[in-house]
Amino acid sequence: MLSLKDINVKYSYKTVLTGVSLDFEPGKIYSLLGENGAGKSTLAHVLCGDILPTGGCIYLNQKKLKIRKPKDAIKNGIVCVHQRPLLAPSLSIRDNLRIGISHKMTKRIPEFVQNWLPGRELTEEVRNLSEVEVFNTSLTGALLKSPNVLILDEPPFLNKEKIRKLADSGLIIIIITHSFKEAIEKSDEVILLKDGSLLERTPAAQITEEDIKEKLFGLTKTLTIPDFIEEKDISEDEVMRLREKISGSSPKMTKTVSPKTEVHSIGYIPSDKTFRASNPNLTILQLCSAYHTEKKQADLEEYSRELLKKADVNIKLYEKALCLSGGMLQRLILERELAENPQELYLFDPTHGLDVEATERLYRRLEGLAKKGTKIIIGKAE
Repeated sequence: MLSLKDINVKYSYKTVLTGVSLDFEPGKIYSLLGENGAGKSTLAHVLCGDILPTGGCIYLNQKKLKIRKPKDAIKNGIVCVHQRPLLAPSLSIRDNLRIGISHKMTKRIPEFVQNWLPGRELTEEVRNLSEVEVFNTSLTGALLKSPNVLILDEPPFLNKEKIRKLADSGLIIIIITHSFKEAIEKSDEVILLKDGSLLERTPAAQITEEDIKEKLFGLTKTLTIPDFIEEKDISEDEVMRLREKISGSSPKMTKTVSPKTEVHSIGYIPSDKTFRASNPNLTILQLCSAYHTEKKQADLEEYSRELLKKADVNIKLYEKALCLSGGMLQRLILERELAENPQELYLFDPTHGLDVEATERLYRRLEGLAKKGTKIIIGKAE
């Protein structure tokens, strides 16, 4: 039994979790749902030692745990597979999996790879794997640590039968997801968080997608991609090449010449917003002003505060980007791109990790840009 008692996480600028108490039983799968900023990912970070709570306790089988860093969590059998796995792209699958596991478990690497990465050789470099395969490589590494608690943060895909088999072996599995359908279909219990507090926990068989939308957002409708957004079979690398056509252009904005010799400015929001459009260790000031480093410090601060205001993000300039929720990071990166008045805006996987309400806000924002003449394009290939 994993028990959280009155968990609190407070920063100088906001409270993320308030008095969250939850029990998780072995052999069961739990899904954590909530709007962006509800605290679901923060709760996972507390469990795996990435964030220290400002109050509360964690117990495993009635033993009080002292989790102050990831190593403490792993030692106590709590392992997390993050949304953006930290793997070495230039190393092989085998070499990545060897990191952090016992010598005894290295002998089982072929067995685990055959199960979770069928058709892939141990010598294959991680850079050649698909997004799902990268996640499954990280999942394999987590399982090789013989966990009691397995946390899956926004998994791109989960095999229902395999995950159920893991739970049946006695694991506690906690899925952090924005997919209502996945939560209902693949878990035993759905846990709803709102504004950093526990809203409700319900058996998955007794709740519907409409119920969840109504409880979390007061919404019952299903959102589809609006007509003003163009879907295009173009990769992120192709967009990057477009931006690099003219020498001396900034890394963010590029002016390209069309066949009609018109000059176009291009904005670009990658699928990996955490590490490609940002970095968890950047300060908010650095994140906002990354393309205007020639400005004076006072001007950089003023510029960054204006972006924060437009993005409706409440955080201090010298806090780290890792303190931002997925929705906050998404909005801030979008405003950073729009500050350059692009004529074309390319977005990749723009709604990943966003709840229904945040997705609707994004579409409204993009519609306003489209009405002003900005061409909105969602790339479909990587």
